[in-house]
Amino acid sequence: MAIWKRKTPLPPDVEGVVGTLRFARRDSDIASLREGEIALVAHPDLDARQAQALIDRRVRAVLNTAPSSSGRVPNTGPPMLVRAGIMLVDLAGEGAWTRLKSGEGLRVHDGKVWRDEELVVEGEEIDASRADADLAAAQDGLATRLDSVVANASDHIRREQGMLLSGEKVPSLRTELAGRAVVVVSRAYDDAADLRGLKRWISDHDPVLVGAGAGADVLIAAGYTPAVVVGSMDNVSDQAIRTSGEVVVTTPSGTVDMPERLERHGKEIATFVSTGSDDDLAILLADTHEAAVIVHVGAPRTMTEMLERTPADAARMFVARLRAGAKIVDAKSVHHFTSQRLALWPVLLMLLAGIVAVGVAVAITPVGQDWFDSLGDQLADLGTWIKGLFT
Repeated sequence: MAIWKRKTPLPPDVEGVVGTLRFARRDSDIASLREGEIALVAHPDLDARQAQALIDRRVRAVLNTAPSSSGRVPNTGPPMLVRAGIMLVDLAGEGAWTRLKSGEGLRVHDGKVWRDEELVVEGEEIDASRADADLAAAQDGLATRLDSVVANASDHIRREQGMLLSGEKVPSLRTELAGRAVVVVSRAYDDAADLRGLKRWISDHDPVLVGAGAGADVLIAAGYTPAVVVGSMDNVSDQAIRTSGEVVVTTPSGTVDMPERLERHGKEIATFVSTGSDDDLAILLADTHEAAVIVHVGAPRTMTEMLERTPADAARMFVARLRAGAKIVDAKSVHHFTSQRLALWPVLLMLLAGIVAVGVAVAITPVGQDWFDSLGDQLADLGTWIKGLFT
């Protein structure tokens, strides 16, 4: 890895944040960021999932070429970054992608980006008061947002009626899902923690592990092998393709980009032709193949988190969960019930009651009476022997 060296030294009292710039245009690029770096992203309405991923990478600053809060959705990403001590700057337009280079050293202060003390691009720094004000304003428009989601859900049901009602266009699988528990893992809210909470349950029930897009990498990082990976080629890593049992490529057009990535690892090209996110289509796939229960890792915890998506994405998520019905359950709920340990004293009491019941049942039989008479004689002899020791 090349080490960046500044051409001119900085004064000791330099202001702002100094670090190496890394491009992270896609969500999957965030995983390659390193501690102390400055991330250049393009995330309109920066959501909690994206913010948490950046916080986990311990970046020092985030330069966003899209509005971090547009007011359309009460997204909690900007306040999360600011409270974590990460500088957030909204840059104007897409020009930063050509003016800046990944791997170069920058200084960011008061919304301005400097390279060797030369101003390159500038924008607006989002401080705590601005982030909180944007969030409050967006929450006021939540009712309008809900109306948009309902309209999109109605349109999605009308367009995808065949798939939702009878499973049309849903691909077949070699992996048997019927009657089995399925765990769908998304790289989203609390994904790694959710998966850790399921460790004992997974060991006891041996469910089918399905990675939704980058969720396959979450499974692999936790030491599991995904049986099925469902996602677009942009969101599926080579490691996920290589280690998984089978891959289902989601595509709205029916064409598969870079099919050689699958062929290189000996995977058949199976496509799921539909609009929607990887996790929504993974849930529909499991439900259509008659999974007994679908445990979702990385699901949004609240309605607000669900509405951080675009109205179309939120609507498709709502419809997918509506179709799965009572089959779908959040990983946090499974962890809550499986982590409740039974106290020891009720078990001992039940064991003692069982022994007493067996003793009483044996005592009322002729053989049992002979045993107890013999036991009484032996105890009397033992008592006589002990008494003789002290006389």
